[in-house]
Amino acid sequence: MKKVIGLLLVLTLAMGMLSGCKSSKTTNDAQKDATGNTSANTAAQTKTDGSSDGADPAGSGEPVSLEFWTISLQPTFTDFFNKLIADYEAANPGVTVKWTDLPYEAVQEKLVTAVAGGKSPDVVNLNTQFALTLAGKDALVDLEAEATQEQKSIYVKSLYDSTRIGDSVYAFPWYASPNIMIYNKDLFEQAGITEIPTNYQDAFDMAKTMKEKTGAYLYNPPEFFNLLVEEGIPILNDDNTAAVFNIPDTVKLLESFKTMTDSDYLPKTNWGEWDNELKLFETGKLAIISSSGSSLSRIKDEAPDVYEKIGIAKPLTGSIGLSRNALMNVVVPEASKNHGAAIKFASYITNDDSQLAFCKEVAIFPSTAKASEDSYFISDQASLEGLARAMSVEVSVTSKDYSLGVEGQGDIQTEVNKVYEAAITSGKDIQAALDKEEAAVNDILNK
Repeated sequence: MKKVIGLLLVLTLAMGMLSGCKSSKTTNDAQKDATGNTSANTAAQTKTDGSSDGADPAGSGEPVSLEFWTISLQPTFTDFFNKLIADYEAANPGVTVKWTDLPYEAVQEKLVTAVAGGKSPDVVNLNTQFALTLAGKDALVDLEAEATQEQKSIYVKSLYDSTRIGDSVYAFPWYASPNIMIYNKDLFEQAGITEIPTNYQDAFDMAKTMKEKTGAYLYNPPEFFNLLVEEGIPILNDDNTAAVFNIPDTVKLLESFKTMTDSDYLPKTNWGEWDNELKLFETGKLAIISSSGSSLSRIKDEAPDVYEKIGIAKPLTGSIGLSRNALMNVVVPEASKNHGAAIKFASYITNDDSQLAFCKEVAIFPSTAKASEDSYFISDQASLEGLARAMSVEVSVTSKDYSLGVEGQGDIQTEVNKVYEAAITSGKDIQAALDKEEAAVNDILNK
């Protein structure tokens, strides 16, 4: 009951956090499942299809029924996942997987209801922020304690560590969406700009030229939290106990962007708001967007004339050359009654073969080392989609999910972004805005 109450509390506090998907404590001791099984019980040899010497990892011989929840994958990928699940069930007699796909706005309420009713799902698709929030309340299985080394070792380390808190990791990374640059070649030609910009601040002169010659903005700055990360300005101290972004470098950064926004060379509002950016890009009012290659299909449908003018390049970055790689994860709730079987299925869904097959269905990028090196991602150099896949490979080595490794990251991001809203959008004093939000973030950390 204590864990149920804790989960209900954290889900209530985190309302709205999953909207970030559209567009991610102290070390736990090894925790056991309801039958007393720890990592020793999940060490059955796992093959590519998830099969092993026995359907039930606990060794009881009893049939196992797993609840698998995902976010907004139906109906587009219904056939793909039904086959993936059917293959797993065929290779693991006695295991049945029930797949439920939920819209973003329904996941939180459904998860609260299921856990409170003692019917927790066994494997759940979550973004990094929400996974960390639940992990901070002991609501997720620590995979460092309960998964096998074979299961844990296949992922790109920086992505596997996205849900790390201390010595614990709470999710298998699933599909990633590294940012690439999608730009309007016609607007560049009209402005007389022959070079592709690479750095936000170095591109200020280009932004002036673009706006004066075409009336379009060169780019929309990322949300302020992300901008700080990309400029190498730390949000928290090394042990994640205090905010450290209130420094002269941050003041200077805001002042430089304020000069541009006050002159209307860059947008003053809606930094990092994807739907707004896409609307501007599709109507010829924005020359560059930073997004994953999956956005190309939407642009092709909604603005085919703009799609025909698109070029692909490395994304704009800050001073340290880092770009964002938004990540989806697969977790096992602590309240699941089938830890071993759930971890095994989660490993199967996110293994090399499953991820590579999924990447061939949609323009995403795998989180496993072997799949990310597959020749498929560089085999097509003719189509925009092929160029986007190849660029994803190139930028993936300098990209990451912007995880702080603390619970409540969504709340922290909200407070950090209020600095930009006050200083840039509302024209308030920069230092006063930093002082206020530094105190707000420290309050969150001290709760």
